[in-house]
Amino acid sequence: MNQTSIHTASYQQAILPIVVDLDHTYLKVDSLYELFATALFSKPVQTLRSLFQLTRGIAAFKCRLVEIAKLDSASLPVHRELISYLEEQSALGRDIHLATAAHISIARNVASEKTLFKSIYGTGPDMNLKGAAKARQLMEAFPDGFVYAGDSTSDIPVWREARAAIVVAPNRKLANHLQASGIRIEQSFIEAPSLLSSWWRAFRPHQWAKNLLIFVPLILGAPEVTLTGLLTTFVFMLLLCGVASLTYVVNDIADVTSDRKHWSKRRRPFASGAIPIRDGLIVASFGLPILLLTGLLISPPAALCLICYTAITLGYSFGWKRVPLFDTFLIALLFTIRVLMGTITASLITSVWLLVFSMFFFFSMALAKRHTEILRAAEHGLDHINGRGYRTDDAVLTLVMGLSSSMAAIVLVVIYMVEEVFTRRMIYAEPIWLWITPMAIFLFVCRIWILSHRGRMTDDPVAFALRDRICLALGACVVAAIALAIS
Repeated sequence: MNQTSIHTASYQQAILPIVVDLDHTYLKVDSLYELFATALFSKPVQTLRSLFQLTRGIAAFKCRLVEIAKLDSASLPVHRELISYLEEQSALGRDIHLATAAHISIARNVASEKTLFKSIYGTGPDMNLKGAAKARQLMEAFPDGFVYAGDSTSDIPVWREARAAIVVAPNRKLANHLQASGIRIEQSFIEAPSLLSSWWRAFRPHQWAKNLLIFVPLILGAPEVTLTGLLTTFVFMLLLCGVASLTYVVNDIADVTSDRKHWSKRRRPFASGAIPIRDGLIVASFGLPILLLTGLLISPPAALCLICYTAITLGYSFGWKRVPLFDTFLIALLFTIRVLMGTITASLITSVWLLVFSMFFFFSMALAKRHTEILRAAEHGLDHINGRGYRTDDAVLTLVMGLSSSMAAIVLVVIYMVEEVFTRRMIYAEPIWLWITPMAIFLFVCRIWILSHRGRMTDDPVAFALRDRICLALGACVVAAIALAIS
């Protein structure tokens, strides 16, 4: 955080009151879009219908939104450096006031978190308190002058009427513009987050490794794979990575309130305020249809899998994730859709045993993730997982069901080998090497679950496996066994 202050002796003696904007000034986020997202993921139909209120003006729209949903103001990220400065000035005898275009109820809720503001002004049914309207309001309220803290060009009409400006912005461009206009800068708080790196983290590229599952059917049926099938599968793997990243964006926006209360997820780009929720909604709304349409143009049957993947993921974000065990079933289904998509893109025969194995195996992995989260919540003294339907006393349930599913997966992979690999397909020259596979999978799930139960694993077992040397070695054994069987 870079701070630049310009003071004069006469100005310091004036001790003018400070009026602070809320969105992107006191808060790092825009409360309107935060409220819209909260309403959208809790009452989507009512929220979409509320957009018609915009025909009556933005103030009417804001009033309707506060009727639909309540914003968790206590969890909203704030500009701590600005607040520290305001507290210092308050201790020196200056009055601090809040004036915002946000709905007055939101302003009051945010202000109630601290005994800092002497008065509060916000948008009501008849007026959107922004720009010129805010300037008029503050001139009437503070005829002897005031200092205004804001963040954007929409605050310029207010700064023109103020005695000085406090600027909160991502760069010095706004502060320089105000100085060039003859407006005194009392203090500036310049915070320049790296949007590129923030978006990169929001897209979660480390999760793209999961999409390599689309190549599993090609590896198992390598002699039957054509060049066209291989290229089509590769293209759909790229489309799947794009769709997955955009649905992660949607999911993070849906989870933003609970993420802010989580010991590690609070650092995610949307939860921390590094990326505005508005930008995430725009990117996902335009990006997903484009990717799905591209898939339809290349291979309609495979695109149907991609559409199902998108629909299930969005349903997961809009509420299914809060249903215990059903959420882990959906995660397993999403992994299995990847396998099915690879079978379709490569024009291979669908193996029912392989798909059923995938469901049980990834159901177990999803439960391992929930088991870890439950243990983490218990360590932090919580009785439930925020944003999920699990309680800490569900640990026994997730442990038993997870282990049972993993053992079932081992049996299913053996059945798959006996029923299809050894008797039906006959595509391997030395299939005896494939017996290494169930043994490696058995050791893999044992390692995942013992570390999960001991609390030594990260939240995501798949991401953990990609960094764990033992898990990677077991994966290499499976690949080597398949290669030896084919040769």
